[in-house]
Amino acid sequence: MPKYLTINEAQEKLPELPDQLADELAIITKDGKPVMIAMSLEQFESFLETLEIVSDREFMAQLREGIRQAEAGETISLEELKAELRC
Repeated sequence: MPKYLTINEAQEKLPELPDQLADELAIITKDGKPVMIAMSLEQFESFLETLEIVSDREFMAQLREGIRQAEAGETISLEELKAELRC
């Protein structure tokens, strides 16, 4: 769950923010309205990686199909997969 900080609070807490944001992000507000987000570099890199993955239409189509198959019970055991791969 993100934490909310006013711009003034963010300015006052700037030296501590890197430690505080290691596991969560902060939404910074101005006049009560969200205006920016602060997050750790690790969170940002993870966000970019996720964005890259979900932007891959072919991968997402395969993922959705795999989820559909799993939900429909269209699965095989590990032993069956190993046997198929040996062919």
